[in-house]
Amino acid sequence: MSSGGGIDLCIVSIVALIKAIKDLNLARKELAYQQNCKMTTTEGKAYNVDVMVKDDNNRQIGFQKQKDGTCKVIADSAGLTPAQLKKQKSFINKIRQRYAYNKILGELKKEGYQLVEEKKEAKDTVRLLARRWVK
Repeated sequence: MSSGGGIDLCIVSIVALIKAIKDLNLARKELAYQQNCKMTTTEGKAYNVDVMVKDDNNRQIGFQKQKDGTCKVIADSAGLTPAQLKKQKSFINKIRQRYAYNKILGELKKEGYQLVEEKKEAKDTVRLLARRWVK
């Protein structure tokens, strides 16, 4: 039996978030992430964030842990052109997608599943096929 579906994603693990950033090679020198720092937007508004990385527009993206355990994304997007804003949203979505990918693989492994196939499809969609043998 197979099933598929979409995922609503709440980032709850800072460790897994950093792993996603590293997996995407976003921690290269010019886009290095920082932990537990102050992020100041181009408009001068300051935030204390748990993780901060720079996007391809050289703008800061912060992830701030909330009281409910989820992370709020804070994006410095003031003054960006529509094309730059689209690029920034794509950047954030890549981080979210890799975070979800890692979390799903971890949960599948915990439940005794093995990844059989991984296929990249259109529009940044990844199709995973996992199997578990039942005795």
